[in-house]
Amino acid sequence: MRNLEIITNAVMTIRQQAKNNRNMKSIRVSLISALLIAAAALVFATGARATVVDLINGDSGTITNSYGTASFEFTQPQPTGTGYIKPFLRVQNDPNEQGYNTSGGTPFDDKAGPWTHDLTFADLVSTEVNLNGQLYFKLMLDINEPGGSKSTITLDDLRFYTSSTGSLTTTNLSQLGTLRYAFSAGDQVLMDAARNNGSGSGDMFAYIPVSAFAGTAASDFVYMYCHFGNADFESNGGFEEWTLVVNPIPEASTIFPIIGLLAAVFSTQFVRRRQLQLVSK
Repeated sequence: MRNLEIITNAVMTIRQQAKNNRNMKSIRVSLISALLIAAAALVFATGARATVVDLINGDSGTITNSYGTASFEFTQPQPTGTGYIKPFLRVQNDPNEQGYNTSGGTPFDDKAGPWTHDLTFADLVSTEVNLNGQLYFKLMLDINEPGGSKSTITLDDLRFYTSSTGSLTTTNLSQLGTLRYAFSAGDQVLMDAARNNGSGSGDMFAYIPVSAFAGTAASDFVYMYCHFGNADFESNGGFEEWTLVVNPIPEASTIFPIIGLLAAVFSTQFVRRRQLQLVSK
């Protein structure tokens, strides 16, 4: 009986160990499965957020995220007089380039000179346009890349900060103030300089949602950061230049007729009032 009891206990112990092993294996399998599912969900979520606007083969596209919807459009050569555009940032390097506008120096690949400088929110407001009932700030980008297979470039990061302090110069972007707009991870705009001839004529319009700047004071400074180039579309040419596209001031020839019409209306009303006063007497 004692031997039978020992054998029975041994069998039960083996069965319990086997059961525990199966449970541990099941737990390990479940844990691995959960990790794989989580990783797949993360990859899917990241891919879902990333948007690529192809201005090499197309003419327009939008990028939507928590900051709103920004629109990007290929443009034919534009007039470049000072009354139409106001350059505020030039960047140049190879194979990648980055920078932001400031009058305080050249923290990254910014090109020093009169075309890289501070902006105020009032400056940005001068570019406001209405597209399909939505308000945007309108900027123009002129890319300067060589011909042939090196004519392409990507805009793979774009951010706007506002601050009450001007001429900031730092490589820590978070110190530029309040982040108002930014690309999500993986967002890109693909461009090809070969679609237009030469530099200085504009290649892309960028429409940034006005709603992203709610609460910004007119006197606040605006810092726009950009990053160009990657492993496939490198920056190999001259400088890239960002400009404000200001709303045109009406020409005098269009204002005078309006003034004349208003003067005629007021003079007619004045004459009628005088006539009524004379009649009443």
